[in-house]
Amino acid sequence: MIQNILLIGAFVLLSITVLQVNGLITATNMVFIDNEVKIAALGFAQTLMEEIIILDFDEKTTGSQRVRFPIELTSGGEFGIDGGDVIKDDIDDFHNHSEVLDTDRIDGFQLNVCITYANTLYPKNDTSMRTFLKRVKIIVTNPKYMKNPDSITISSIVAYYK
Repeated sequence: MIQNILLIGAFVLLSITVLQVNGLITATNMVFIDNEVKIAALGFAQTLMEEIIILDFDEKTTGSQRVRFPIELTSGGEFGIDGGDVIKDDIDDFHNHSEVLDTDRIDGFQLNVCITYANTLYPKNDTSMRTFLKRVKIIVTNPKYMKNPDSITISSIVAYYK
């Protein structure tokens, strides 16, 4: 009788220990997945940012073309792929660009790009006026692992110089 009670007590202690260890393993795995998701998202965003900022500043400054005044640049309402162009040859061609990328283990990273003019006096602010500063903002989300506000946003300001 006493042996049965001791045996039941041992099983209860073993069950509690197994549940606690299982909970720790699950929590650790969640942290690893969360870190992997954020690192992959940041890597995708930085790669796309580098691809964008090496391009010409504006359609009006591609090749050997130059402008002297901001008013000569493309208006913000005309940002996006130029006419029948298939190739993105300047920064604002990436405005409203969207793509979905996957890693070997995690699917569905959504990258969205927004290009705006930045205020010359307060570069943290966007402006509808044409300036020699453009803000490139990339937002990365993953519907399964990254819920708002867990999206990753990177932003860079590109300046035109003659």
